[in-house]
Amino acid sequence: MQTYLSARRTATVYDGVTPSVIEFRDATAWVSLTIFAMYFFPARLIFPPLTTLGRPGVVVGLLLFVWWGLTRFHPSLVTRGQQPMRWALAFYFVTLAASYIAGQARGLDPLEANQADRTVLLGFAAGGILLAACDGVLTRERIDTVLRWLCYGSVVMALFAFTQFAFRQDFTGYLKLPPILQFQRDLVGFDDRGGGGLVRVAGTAGHYIEFSVLMVVALVIAIHYARFAATRRERQIFAGIAMIVAGVIPISLSRTGVLALAAAILLLILVWPLRTTFNVLVAGVFLTAIIQVGKPGLLGALKSLLFAGESDPSVQGRLEDYEYVAPFIKERPWFGRGVGTWLPSLYQLLDNQWLGTLVTTGIVGVVGLGALFLTGVVVAARVRRFAKTDSDRDLAAVLAVAIGVMAVSAFTFDALFFSTYLFTMHLLLGLAGAMWRLTRAQRLN
Repeated sequence: MQTYLSARRTATVYDGVTPSVIEFRDATAWVSLTIFAMYFFPARLIFPPLTTLGRPGVVVGLLLFVWWGLTRFHPSLVTRGQQPMRWALAFYFVTLAASYIAGQARGLDPLEANQADRTVLLGFAAGGILLAACDGVLTRERIDTVLRWLCYGSVVMALFAFTQFAFRQDFTGYLKLPPILQFQRDLVGFDDRGGGGLVRVAGTAGHYIEFSVLMVVALVIAIHYARFAATRRERQIFAGIAMIVAGVIPISLSRTGVLALAAAILLLILVWPLRTTFNVLVAGVFLTAIIQVGKPGLLGALKSLLFAGESDPSVQGRLEDYEYVAPFIKERPWFGRGVGTWLPSLYQLLDNQWLGTLVTTGIVGVVGLGALFLTGVVVAARVRRFAKTDSDRDLAAVLAVAIGVMAVSAFTFDALFFSTYLFTMHLLLGLAGAMWRLTRAQRLN
């Protein structure tokens, strides 16, 4: 695999084949900082004048989008060559723009108009992460660096969730740093669910469902590094991280998390060696036993939630949403009512991102979002096919599975409303594009 040799003076591969020497520091540090900030700082901690756009990670994401745009005008800094993720993101942005124009033409309530503007800006910030990752994370080793920081941020989030669950106290309230940041709202969760004094927790995430999905993503990535890290000590560290994030998935008391975990493990079993599958299953049984002993009612509560069926109020509510939104969809089927304009305070909480996308951006918007996810999965699958090392093949499989799990889990909550989920999704898509760029020479040979 052709790679960049250093950050300061690098033999780079713009098109995957032809090397060129430049003086340039890549975006790895900023991408890593952004993701860690999204996981370390509570989602409700913002810079007040910017409201929901005031999360530190979101601000850096917007700066990365501007940085990427400026590099396109510099002949030595621009990363050239084929990049499917750029085209997928561009198409997605076009669908958002079309829906935004359609919404403005419809005439928006002031609250809808403000939310439409914020949604578009948040999309640019997330796009900045994707573009910085696919064009600015320059080597295979630096892809590892970014994903390691994602694991570190995830274990911080997991530990906060564990303390919330164990002590029924929100220790994220002590993270009000620097002083200019303020808490936008109260913590989501901390209400009883399942009986026995069990509470839903979210760590530093914006919602317990979001938290559970993020932990599943972190788990499959940590398992990868527990297998392929360079040293035994690193492999032990990531095995420990994997155990921690796997252990906190049940305490979110989220069906989505359990189903996402089952889907991710079942898909990865198809590509794992038999020994890895056996080790993961044994670790899972061991962890389940610890949870059962430590909190006997937890697994029973999860079982009840999973098999409640249509009798569960949340399931009934989601089914009723389809009938409620049908007239809105028929009224504006192609471009929707306007991106970001479906506000629970004005309409109804849908708890289904794909349904919400259909209402707000129409069929065109659903195609754009679906194409973004699908391109990421296909790109990662292509990388896996042509990769020459076990580590590269496994990482490509992990990225494909993680992206797929995030796409499917979006059926169960308003996923794109939550910025940590949104940024993690775009990070994974961007890193799939980075792997594509680094293996292009191999595909052409």
